[in-house]
Amino acid sequence: RGTRRSARRRSHQASRPCFSDLASLKMGVRTLSEALQLSDECRVITTGSAPFNIVHTNKAWSKLTGFKFTEVANRSNSFLQGPHTEAKLVERMRAASEKGETTRVRVVNYDRYGTPFYNSIEIFPLRDMAGKLTHYCGVLHGEDIPDGVVPPIDRKPEELFGSTSGSSTDPDEEEETAAAASGWPAAAAGRGAGRVKRLRRGGHVTLQEALDNTEDAVVMTQPHPPYAITHVNAPWCEMCGYTLEEVEGLSSSILQGAETDEALLSELMASVRRGESSSATLVNYKKGGARFLNQVHIQPVFNQNDEVDQFMAMLHEVDEKERPPHAAPAAAKKAGRRGERA
Repeated sequence: RGTRRSARRRSHQASRPCFSDLASLKMGVRTLSEALQLSDECRVITTGSAPFNIVHTNKAWSKLTGFKFTEVANRSNSFLQGPHTEAKLVERMRAASEKGETTRVRVVNYDRYGTPFYNSIEIFPLRDMAGKLTHYCGVLHGEDIPDGVVPPIDRKPEELFGSTSGSSTDPDEEEETAAAASGWPAAAAGRGAGRVKRLRRGGHVTLQEALDNTEDAVVMTQPHPPYAITHVNAPWCEMCGYTLEEVEGLSSSILQGAETDEALLSELMASVRRGESSSATLVNYKKGGARFLNQVHIQPVFNQNDEVDQFMAMLHEVDEKERPPHAAPAAAKKAGRRGERA
């Protein structure tokens, strides 16, 4: 427990905002585009309606709480609460959200191992151009609690997320129950707003649609070189073997290897830079070097001002027999070109 507490103190010190972060916090996070920017602030984004499921966390949030994104994706934030979490402050968050107001509280929360900490959290409602609430962004700042003030709780991280299947047969009732337990704002965004549909390919895809997709393996990047990764979802992590925390700020080149056709990849990116969608089948590599055939669809993602805000790739692993002729390994193509010259 002492080792974990020391790690907690180091984590909190590292999570304290720099002056640029404080300036952005003072300005507030107003849009989904701003919330998804790479930042040293501890950030979590949820859907805008009950049960306020988590759709994005960043590396700083994981360092503060001890949880990885894949552990908490599509869950409410209730796992951060414990016996000394102040109910009045939780209610204050709910009351403010009903008015669509930004909320700021300092509440006792618990990390992955049950160590308590003071969480100064500011919750921003994120709205689209029509003023409709789509998501919430929470910006967290952790502080250590002096020994003996709030006792830690004993819990095993691997047992923390028990299955709740069968607890209710009514989806709306499940949403209300999860929202009541979460301590997250009870926003008047309508039931079912957080339910996810598979993304359509092509056409005009918004940030909201891309972020709320939990069916396809999705990676989102900045729209300019080096195309730093801003978000990956749980299916992408499962397919590629990396965690969000490992790849945040890197480029998708981590999936490339000896047989990746770079010429074909360049053609894909050129299409997206022109604002066009494009698809291809590429050889990629998972964490650890396992080779797989990736049927990838890349397209621009637009913000609420109808501007290209991110690039998004949807990945689909296919069998070798599904490889189209143009997706022959790069090494084989080079050998073929040498044979033609001979």
